[in-house]
Amino acid sequence: MSTPIPVPEDFEASVQHAVDQDDKARQIVDEALEKGLERVYLVGCGGSHFGTYPAFDLLDRYASAFTTQRITSAELTSRDPIGLDEHALVVAASHSGNTPETVAAARFAREKGATVVGIAREGDSGLAEASHLHLDYPDTITVTEPKLVHNEQIAAALLDRTGAADVAARLRAGIPALPGALRAVKDEIAEAGERVADVVADAPLTYVVGAGPAYGMAKMMAWCYFQEMQWMDAAAINGGDFFHGPFERILEDTPLVVLQAEDASRALGERVVRFGETYTSKLGVVDTATLSLPGIPAESRADLSVVALMSAERRVLDHVAARRGHDTSVRRYMYKVSY
Repeated sequence: MSTPIPVPEDFEASVQHAVDQDDKARQIVDEALEKGLERVYLVGCGGSHFGTYPAFDLLDRYASAFTTQRITSAELTSRDPIGLDEHALVVAASHSGNTPETVAAARFAREKGATVVGIAREGDSGLAEASHLHLDYPDTITVTEPKLVHNEQIAAALLDRTGAADVAARLRAGIPALPGALRAVKDEIAEAGERVADVVADAPLTYVVGAGPAYGMAKMMAWCYFQEMQWMDAAAINGGDFFHGPFERILEDTPLVVLQAEDASRALGERVVRFGETYTSKLGVVDTATLSLPGIPAESRADLSVVALMSAERRVLDHVAARRGHDTSVRRYMYKVSY
């Protein structure tokens, strides 16, 4: 049994800080709509990019008045999409607010006439300077959850104003409860966290599977948490494609981690779990259906469970790090060499 680092004492306050900025999100969305909104771009690098998956899923499923695309920061500037103009809303996220590619993307989008929202920690930064609106959160260990909240606020405001007010109402009914609900996640996911640590701690390679918006969570776990923060070999696999190649690599001792929320794509993950239960002894499952999510209304749970999933897997990382004795802040190249 490993002992993970404590949950930050300011966790709930940090999430609440983001929740309290909903009026700002509504205002900037209204400004974008007044310009004749046609396209929304969700922009970021690494974890900030993967954190756009829940909001993208909502907008892709329910918004008919405009198109939505998630795209990496460097791709936005290099590809220069034809829709990047005064009729576009760009939501760009970077924890530091100074990720070079993301700052460049925000400046590029603004020069094109787009309405730009920056999501970053408090304080001056290149992204805050380049954006029409800076949605922020305290500069603390708690990073993932506030960024998710801000993306959900933008999505809710867009849906509310463009013909999907019922979906927006569902989201808004649950968002105020997120600080406490996500704090409960950190404790309730302990057993699953220990199981994942059992599965991956000494593994030469781990497969991480997620479907729908949970595919973004799979990328976060495999690339940011395992490869970057633990120096482990891991691969992220879309649950919809698991049975079209990757499952041939599953043997009796193959580490397999499946991430499941309660959204419309849940059945794709359940299918992978059933396969894993049959063909490998090293299966770890992170499933929001096992979590209480206190204060989240039943009608809000499916959509907001994706936010809970990302919060849960962040705590799972703490369990894995404790088991392996590898500090999550250690880097070999990031912030240390020119790249």
